[in-house]
Amino acid sequence: MPLHDRIPREIFETIVRLCVHPEMPVLDLEHLQLVCRGWRDIIAEASFLWGTITTFEGRRAFHKALRMAKDCPLDIIFIERFLRRPSGFGRVTARDPMDRWTSFNFFNAAAEKIHQWRSLEIQAKNLAPVLAFIQRQNPPTGLEILHVEFEWNPMAAPVAVLFPGAPAMGLKHVTLIRAPIDILPLGSTGLKSLILREMPWATAEGIVTILTNSPTLTNLCLAQVGLLTTNQPNPSPIQLPFLVDLELGDLPTPLLIFLLSNLAVPQLRSLQVTDEPSAIDQLLALKTGNLSTTLTSVTSGAQNYEMILHGGCEITIGGLRINLDSQGAAMNDLDQTFGGLSDHLKGLNLADLPVHLTYPFYSPVLSDLEWFTRKANVTSLAFVRKPWVDDDLDTVIPLLGQPTSGPSPIWLLPQLEVFKIDLGTAQLRCLVVYMIKARHAALPNSGVHVTAPKLLREIWLYHYGECLLPSPSADTMAEVVQAAKGADVHWEGS
Repeated sequence: MPLHDRIPREIFETIVRLCVHPEMPVLDLEHLQLVCRGWRDIIAEASFLWGTITTFEGRRAFHKALRMAKDCPLDIIFIERFLRRPSGFGRVTARDPMDRWTSFNFFNAAAEKIHQWRSLEIQAKNLAPVLAFIQRQNPPTGLEILHVEFEWNPMAAPVAVLFPGAPAMGLKHVTLIRAPIDILPLGSTGLKSLILREMPWATAEGIVTILTNSPTLTNLCLAQVGLLTTNQPNPSPIQLPFLVDLELGDLPTPLLIFLLSNLAVPQLRSLQVTDEPSAIDQLLALKTGNLSTTLTSVTSGAQNYEMILHGGCEITIGGLRINLDSQGAAMNDLDQTFGGLSDHLKGLNLADLPVHLTYPFYSPVLSDLEWFTRKANVTSLAFVRKPWVDDDLDTVIPLLGQPTSGPSPIWLLPQLEVFKIDLGTAQLRCLVVYMIKARHAALPNSGVHVTAPKLLREIWLYHYGECLLPSPSADTMAEVVQAAKGADVHWEGS
């Protein structure tokens, strides 16, 4: 008995749907129909399988998909760069090399079934003809998903109103990236997700209006949006009782403060804020509104947190991520942010909570390590960038292998238990072995008693093929294992 007769029809159709590539749906379905007559008939009758309409496969496939989909919902995918895609580029297709589309051809044909559109995705470089066509159409009654993305930021382009200002009440998911579109006239009150990126023409007042009218939102992302006008939003609570994920990036400081002071988000589980250190500090200086409640909610139950320093700084505590968006954020910026967070978080003591510290691109200096020793409980330290780019680590690793100098010497990062490093030079390997031996031997400094650091519990060594040096020998690894005195030593490399 053939496979399609041994399982329920709907399961077989679901398997077929999962085998179809979204860029090549017609070609994949036609190939599957060649398996046998049974497969051919089942796939032909399952009209929902043909509902993805793309620019990728050309005119013949486009019209076949429209015909085979019959009355099923349609997912319209217009990617401009595929209009003039050379035949044979990427996957092999049956497309005629002379079969060329234009945006007008595509949308004019797709509009014949606009009442069936379920989703509309547009990625384009030349936005004028695309928007001009859509502006003339009535909104599809079943449209649930709208994704419009342009390759460059058209600052000089006029802001367009889709579907001649008629409401698209069924919209649930909207993503606009560098798209000069005013979504306020769409009037959707049932949005589930809203993503607006690089849209500086969107006003703060308009954004607040959209949020106020979208109580069912579960996901919200606002990045580089919120042009401020003379009319500031009225400070009043915005009730988003179902919001789970919130991302705010590079907003005007007044808008950032307004949103996090007035959003009522009892179900929030994830909050990401990216901005200049000065804006973050102004935000954390607030002592009123919903900010403390929100920050406490998303960090509740955190057992540790992470800090990544890469010119700027990322701090992740539970569901909270704060990005200090600065090329070369000084430690005093981090100090202010750290202090502001500590004031807001209820039930969490950042000074005692274990922190995993990562340096992906550059090395710390002595004052950085001293700050973390005084202010934080660093239990994990990772240098994950390629150390052969510079040799700063050759001066950093010895600092971890001896107490500081001065009248009150201390071991840097005394609670350190997990150490990770990419071994790129022979000298660095020797320094790492010495540092491990020294910490485990708790070497005193000139006879002065110094509280010994914790023994390392895990050591992760990496080595990748871009470096000209050979991988560490078995003798080197044995030396590390011996120096580690029982710590788990892990090795990854090429």
